[in-house]
Amino acid sequence: MYSKDSGSYLCVMQEKRLSEMKPTESGIIGRVECPEAAMALVEMGCCPGEKVTVAHVSPGNGPMAIFSGGRKVALRKQAAALLWMVPNAVASARSIGADELVAL
Repeated sequence: MYSKDSGSYLCVMQEKRLSEMKPTESGIIGRVECPEAAMALVEMGCCPGEKVTVAHVSPGNGPMAIFSGGRKVALRKQAAALLWMVPNAVASARSIGADELVAL
Protein backbone atom coordinates (compact mmCIF):
# COMPACT_ATOMS: atom_id res chain seq x y z
CA MET A 1 0.00 0.00 0.00
CA TYR A 2 1.30 3.46 -0.84
CA SER A 3 0.48 6.78 0.79
CA LYS A 4 1.26 10.25 -0.47
CA ASP A 5 3.22 12.35 2.03
CA SER A 6 4.68 15.79 1.22
CA GLY A 7 4.76 15.16 -2.51
CA SER A 8 6.58 11.81 -2.33
CA TYR A 9 5.27 8.30 -2.10
CA LEU A 10 6.13 6.19 0.91
CA CYS A 11 5.61 2.48 1.24
CA VAL A 12 3.51 1.80 4.34
CA MET A 13 4.11 -1.74 5.59
CA GLN A 14 3.61 -3.40 8.92
CA GLU A 15 6.12 -5.24 11.01
CA LYS A 16 4.96 -8.61 12.24
CA ARG A 17 5.84 -10.80 15.18
CA LEU A 18 8.23 -13.67 14.58
CA SER A 19 5.63 -15.99 16.10
CA GLU A 20 3.24 -15.11 13.22
CA MET A 21 5.69 -16.01 10.45
CA LYS A 22 5.38 -19.21 8.41
CA PRO A 23 8.12 -21.71 7.45
CA THR A 24 10.59 -20.39 4.84
CA GLU A 25 9.60 -16.75 5.56
CA SER A 26 12.52 -14.54 6.43
CA GLY A 27 13.12 -11.04 7.63
CA ILE A 28 15.23 -8.80 9.78
CA ILE A 29 14.62 -8.28 13.47
CA GLY A 30 13.35 -4.71 13.73
CA ARG A 31 12.93 -4.49 17.49
CA VAL A 32 12.62 -6.49 20.67
CA GLU A 33 9.40 -5.74 22.53
CA CYS A 34 10.60 -6.41 26.06
CA PRO A 35 14.42 -6.33 26.21
CA GLU A 36 14.56 -7.48 29.85
CA ALA A 37 12.53 -10.63 29.16
CA ALA A 38 14.28 -11.26 25.84
CA MET A 39 17.88 -11.14 27.11
CA ALA A 40 18.29 -14.89 26.48
CA LEU A 41 17.22 -14.34 22.86
CA VAL A 42 19.75 -11.55 22.43
CA GLU A 43 22.48 -13.80 23.87
CA MET A 44 21.57 -16.41 21.20
CA GLY A 45 22.07 -13.81 18.48
CA CYS A 46 18.45 -12.74 18.04
CA CYS A 47 19.01 -9.00 18.21
CA PRO A 48 17.84 -6.05 16.08
CA GLY A 49 19.35 -6.04 12.59
CA GLU A 50 19.90 -9.81 12.50
CA LYS A 51 18.46 -11.78 9.56
CA VAL A 52 16.13 -14.61 10.57
CA THR A 53 14.57 -17.41 8.50
CA VAL A 54 11.82 -19.61 9.91
CA ALA A 55 12.78 -23.26 9.55
CA HIS A 56 9.87 -25.05 11.26
CA VAL A 57 6.68 -24.20 13.13
CA SER A 58 5.06 -26.78 15.39
CA PRO A 59 1.27 -27.03 15.36
CA GLY A 60 -0.74 -25.42 18.11
CA ASN A 61 1.26 -23.50 20.66
CA GLY A 62 4.42 -25.59 20.23
CA PRO A 63 7.91 -24.26 19.60
CA MET A 64 9.37 -22.99 16.35
CA ALA A 65 12.85 -23.34 14.87
CA ILE A 66 14.67 -20.46 13.17
CA PHE A 67 18.00 -19.84 11.49
CA SER A 68 19.72 -16.83 13.05
CA GLY A 69 23.34 -15.84 13.29
CA GLY A 70 24.52 -18.93 11.41
CA ARG A 71 22.82 -21.40 13.71
CA LYS A 72 19.46 -23.09 14.18
CA VAL A 73 17.62 -22.00 17.32
CA ALA A 74 14.41 -23.39 18.86
CA LEU A 75 12.09 -20.83 20.46
CA ARG A 76 8.84 -20.97 22.36
CA LYS A 77 6.10 -19.04 20.58
CA GLN A 78 5.80 -16.74 23.63
CA ALA A 79 9.48 -15.78 23.20
CA ALA A 80 9.12 -15.41 19.42
CA ALA A 81 6.21 -13.03 20.00
CA LEU A 82 8.65 -10.57 21.60
CA LEU A 83 10.57 -10.14 18.33
CA TRP A 84 9.12 -7.77 15.72
CA MET A 85 10.24 -8.62 12.20
CA VAL A 86 10.62 -6.53 9.07
CA PRO A 87 9.89 -8.92 6.17
CA ASN A 88 12.65 -9.12 3.52
CA ALA A 89 10.49 -7.43 0.86
CA VAL A 90 9.93 -4.44 3.15
CA ALA A 91 13.60 -4.27 4.16
CA SER A 92 14.58 -4.21 0.48
CA ALA A 93 12.06 -1.46 -0.24
CA ARG A 94 13.38 0.63 2.65
CA SER A 95 16.94 0.33 1.41
CA ILE A 96 16.23 1.51 -2.16
CA GLY A 97 14.65 4.88 -1.37
CA ALA A 98 11.35 6.55 -2.26
CA ASP A 99 12.21 7.63 -5.85
CA GLU A 100 13.12 4.10 -6.90
CA LEU A 101 10.10 2.70 -5.03
CA VAL A 102 7.71 4.87 -7.08
CA ALA A 103 9.32 3.56 -10.27
CA LEU A 104 8.56 -0.03 -9.20
